[in-house]
Amino acid sequence: MKNIIKKILTIATTAIMAACNSPQATTATDTILEPAEYISTLNADKNALLLDVRHPEEYAEGHLPGATLLDVTDNDAFVEGIKKLDKEKTIYIYCRSGRRSRTAAKILTDEGFSVVDLKGGYNAWKQHTEQ
Repeated sequence: MKNIIKKILTIATTAIMAACNSPQATTATDTILEPAEYISTLNADKNALLLDVRHPEEYAEGHLPGATLLDVTDNDAFVEGIKKLDKEKTIYIYCRSGRRSRTAAKILTDEGFSVVDLKGGYNAWKQHTEQ
């Protein structure tokens, strides 16, 4: 458990530094999709798990239909939560704008999960659905 928490902190620090130092910070997710493609791929995937990695307050204000909340910034809860996830499922993740989901995606892929991230996060999904 200490190793996973240490890994979360290292990844978060690396992601923040990369975001500050590079306008094109890289990500460790398997796939990052624009909202339209993310939604259609998610809807077509019978083996999908939709995961919201934001804070509970953000989730309460609005979330994608069917999303499960697992706050990536709550280290203990996130570590315990990913232990309960089925590695046979594709994990579709999102946060508000994409930064926290990149951190979560790195942790999940390192643990052997297949991950699809929503480019631009919940904000992009909301804009897409309002068009």
